[in-house]
Amino acid sequence: MSAPPLGRVAIIGGGVEAWMTAAGLARATGGQAAIRVVETGPVMTGALSTLPSLRSFHTLLGLDEAALMAATLATYRLGSRFSGWTPGASFCDAFGEIGASLEGVGFHHYWSRLRLAGDATPLDDYSLAAVIARLGRFAGPDPDPRSPLSTLTYGLHLDAGLYVDVLRRLALQGGVAASAGEVAEVVRDGQSGHIAAVALADGERVEAELFVDCTGPAALLMGDEPFEDWSTLLPADRAVRIAAPVLSDAPPLTEIEATAEGWRWRIPLRDRLDGGLTYRAELTSDAAAVKAAWAGLPAEGASEPRFMTIRNGRRARAMVGNCVAIGGAAGRVEAVDGADVHLIQSGVTRLIALFPRPGGAPVAAEEYNRLGGETFERVRDMAILHYRRAGRRDGAIWDLGRDAPVPDKLAYRIAQFESRGRVVMYDEESFLEPSWIAAFIGHGVLPGRYDPLADRMPLERARMTLDRMRQIFRQTAERAPTHAAALARVAP
Repeated sequence: MSAPPLGRVAIIGGGVEAWMTAAGLARATGGQAAIRVVETGPVMTGALSTLPSLRSFHTLLGLDEAALMAATLATYRLGSRFSGWTPGASFCDAFGEIGASLEGVGFHHYWSRLRLAGDATPLDDYSLAAVIARLGRFAGPDPDPRSPLSTLTYGLHLDAGLYVDVLRRLALQGGVAASAGEVAEVVRDGQSGHIAAVALADGERVEAELFVDCTGPAALLMGDEPFEDWSTLLPADRAVRIAAPVLSDAPPLTEIEATAEGWRWRIPLRDRLDGGLTYRAELTSDAAAVKAAWAGLPAEGASEPRFMTIRNGRRARAMVGNCVAIGGAAGRVEAVDGADVHLIQSGVTRLIALFPRPGGAPVAAEEYNRLGGETFERVRDMAILHYRRAGRRDGAIWDLGRDAPVPDKLAYRIAQFESRGRVVMYDEESFLEPSWIAAFIGHGVLPGRYDPLADRMPLERARMTLDRMRQIFRQTAERAPTHAAALARVAP
């Protein structure tokens, strides 16, 4: 039997990365490629905190959001609330715009002008998403551009195992074949170095024109491709995951709290609160990490803790020959900003856009690797910013993070914002400008100057304009349904 026009694709691995790849490729190739998943390892469990970009990917897959949310015990996510990074302070990195541009000048310049004039209003008060979320409410975007809600966007909190089930069903319906197996050997062509086949423990030989490595950090198919270790830039190397009874009044936010031991996360799902602690093993014992992860939660209904090793960094190249690494096989950045699923998704969407035909030119691989490297580094830089500007002095992990080297592009970005409020944006950004502004100001990186064009508006008029904006956002938020009511409307 002849091979299909786009060849055979063998996806080796499991979890979100394998099934997101399978579902995405099945949809994009429309039967022009023969796709097979060989599942290895256990099914991923826990909760996922996702960025708004994932909803666009779901649209590409043809997924109905209400049905997806019901199937995955999902809740809404309007952003993240950071607390404890500077003791006694908190801020939201909320999705959507902060304020509104006035007379062509970015809003944060007017906020900076009033701050330098003595106004102490928190930046969060001018983020509609943050105001709504803090009240425990939820509203989606309004198609009417005149509405304050038109600037909103949102992500989701999903049960990882149930999400894999949805993606698997979708992929199988799209013609993907699947089986379980264990990799015994990766057989390479002696001349090109390309993968000729993957030999399984049961003796089967899996052959394909394209192999996708979804085997996690082990990267079983990537061979000796160098790994860029970022452990000197990001100090955490271990995490513990727990689950607690659901909080009925949980806001549509991922909670990210810094403690002496590391940073703690809390993700609300319909049936439970998923949480844990990310820390450094040589500084914090597993027992101390579990205690810190459970702090403030009821002891009843406690789950058994599950530990994970974190190795921050990435492969120098994610696409090598006829093999491409997706997810943990390509790299990892600790998920302080909830970008771990986004890194998987971006790898899949790049693969779709640059899908290599059998025997095709290597320029597609070069572009895939360039874009992937930029994406990983921009996510890494945001994580470094949190550590670099954390105000804690009660844990050695914070000393490591504060004293770690700062990559040149991040150093330039910090210097530009600290000097005059300029937000530098590079290629392949995962976080939009409002997220960088929220992170900078939330961590105390305050501009020493603002755009002089903001002075065109008289100071008192600027004060009144911002005050009116804040009132409108508060009133709009108070009219929004509670988070629980919003969930009941889409997935009872």
